[in-house]
Amino acid sequence: MNTRKHIVLLGAGAVGVLPAVRLLRQKEIRLTVAADAQRIARYRQEGIYFNGTRLAFDFASPEEMAPLPPADLILAATKTPSLEEALENVQPLTAPRTVFLPLLNGITAHEVIQKRFPGNTVLKGYFLGHASVRENNRITHDGVGTFFIGGQAPNAEEAAALLKAAGVNTELPADIHSAMWRKFVLNVGVNQTQAFFGADYGTMQKSPELMAFAAELMEEAVRIARMENISGTETMVADAVKVILEMPGHVKTSMLQDVLAGRRTEVDAFAGTICAKAEKYGLDVPFNKKVLEKFFI
Repeated sequence: MNTRKHIVLLGAGAVGVLPAVRLLRQKEIRLTVAADAQRIARYRQEGIYFNGTRLAFDFASPEEMAPLPPADLILAATKTPSLEEALENVQPLTAPRTVFLPLLNGITAHEVIQKRFPGNTVLKGYFLGHASVRENNRITHDGVGTFFIGGQAPNAEEAAALLKAAGVNTELPADIHSAMWRKFVLNVGVNQTQAFFGADYGTMQKSPELMAFAAELMEEAVRIARMENISGTETMVADAVKVILEMPGHVKTSMLQDVLAGRRTEVDAFAGTICAKAEKYGLDVPFNKKVLEKFFI
């Protein structure tokens, strides 16, 4: 009897590759990278490289999935703007038992997935650590970072155990909602400030103006979190500032990398979410509005 877990990766980019490269080495796991036919053709031709090594992924487009077993776990790690469209690429592998673990930036990915697959368990998750550097199909990362998982038991515990067994740094926060908002507040501040000013961590750390801009963005996010009764808001900005100041100076956030590469940014997941919620609660968020107006397409 085949007892291998079938894990499907949706989004073989800067975040998704980090757990996948370790899961790929586990004999008890079958790993499939899912994408549309055009992208799969490019992956097969050009490969996906991590720290200089080509990864031996199995790829499948929706048209090729009929012979494959249903997914036990789907790791959703696309960019936020492409999530809804990308979910169609895993529909053929989705069964009632399939559990989704989103690892995207922002705080809304689990809602998007749950709406598309209402009968499936959708966990919550995110990565916090040093940013990967992505240049086309080549990704580099220094190994510093942790994946945080929460949601319905026992599925969250089982997903965490799979990652831990593969050597992926994984934690189960006591309050995943607060934990996700902590990461979100950090992203709202640091990703958007770097993108807005074209500045890496080192430039931010040396600039009172940029640090103040980031703090304003984060304070606006915290005001939204308080309206939503998220716990731990009193330390979110201070904790985020501490993370920013401890990062290696040469590192660039994913949003700045997107700007420099001419890719669509995730501003809608950051400032877009803040502005939408601010309108709902009747709050003014001028700093996030300024960022949204600059980058939203």
